[in-house]
Amino acid sequence: MMTSTFGNIPKRDRIAWIALSLYLFVLPIAGTTGLRNLAFLFLIFWTLLLLLRDKIRPELPFPLYWLAYTLIAANSAFFAVSPDLSWSELRVEVIYWIIVIVVGVTWGRRLTDFRIPALILVIINGILTTSAFYFVSLDMEFGAIQRVPPIAYAGLDGNWLLIVIFLSCWLAWREWVEGSRALPYLLIALVALDIWAMIATQNRQNLVALGGGIIAAGLFLLARNFSWRRALAYILILMLAASLIMFQMLRRGNEVISVQTDGNTFSQAFGDVGEYVGAKARTDIRWEIWRFSLEKIAEHPLIGGGIGRGVFDKLYPDFMPEDKLIWHAHNMIINKGIQMGFPGMLAFVALWFALVRELFLHATKTRSHVAPLAIAGFSAVIAIFTKNMTDDFFVRNNALFFWLVIGLLIGYLRVQAAETERK
Repeated sequence: MMTSTFGNIPKRDRIAWIALSLYLFVLPIAGTTGLRNLAFLFLIFWTLLLLLRDKIRPELPFPLYWLAYTLIAANSAFFAVSPDLSWSELRVEVIYWIIVIVVGVTWGRRLTDFRIPALILVIINGILTTSAFYFVSLDMEFGAIQRVPPIAYAGLDGNWLLIVIFLSCWLAWREWVEGSRALPYLLIALVALDIWAMIATQNRQNLVALGGGIIAAGLFLLARNFSWRRALAYILILMLAASLIMFQMLRRGNEVISVQTDGNTFSQAFGDVGEYVGAKARTDIRWEIWRFSLEKIAEHPLIGGGIGRGVFDKLYPDFMPEDKLIWHAHNMIINKGIQMGFPGMLAFVALWFALVRELFLHATKTRSHVAPLAIAGFSAVIAIFTKNMTDDFFVRNNALFFWLVIGLLIGYLRVQAAETERK
């Protein structure tokens, strides 16, 4: 099946798909800047060649939203606390984003089957998470985890795993429907390995974000074909996700909950864990960071300190200097406010809204055979958005990975939607 699927790529496009695969593979791995840049430049060159050869206009999804966001970001750079930083970040965090999504849409529109990029992501996923499994154990301290080889550390990164998990589930469903049995089981095993990887990092928000994506997928699928049996299955999956979140909270806090051996053992244990989790959530330092950040945004609502996640630290170096981890607002929306004021926050949220709206429309076309793929994409977007509400990993390589995959997805979905309408 894999050979026949990749055989659907025209021979003249195969070099570009090799470069695209290499780029996706090295993006999560630290210390691969040279390879990333080489693959990125080659992709741009091959995409331009394709556009000129076939006389195709480049397509940028949501152009007005991108224009608004770009203009606001450029305007903030003129008033930046560190102009050199902000102009550099404008190139990396805006211009490169636009280029990579255009590249993704261009090649996505040429796909006859989305299994091609899905399989590429699955292969990358298998290599990286297997490397992580080889070098990392659940009882490792966070400091030790940071010292594992870059390829293994990349396999633990929830910022791309959350995208791949939902596409892997879609691919497993697709293969099962078409009669394959071996690959779906392998994909489910890989998803289990991905969840293990997200637990191993001790990052709590990975599992919260996964739960958000599961809720989004479940609501869509139940709306399309409701049954009490299916609803019960989703409830059980959510209960498992909630249990994993609680488990992660306990691991992160290195706490041991004592459980009485007599009486209501399970309810006593659940109550103790719930009380601990609630206390940790109420005392999280992020509440103070967000309160401080919103106050500062309100003082300069129209102009921030310039685009760039590091601007927070340059503007407010005296805010919690004892904690070296507090150098940005730990929320990607609030960070945009620090950088670009309320206009930047609104433009950034509008961009996400446009993306969610498009995937929602594709997912609600019940007669379309690609609706399940749109649901998987929608769920992945919800998961990534949720993850970055308590931190801001949506920068640099993580963001480029996201926009490239989203570009491929949107390009493919738009062509399929157009063909469905013609029929």
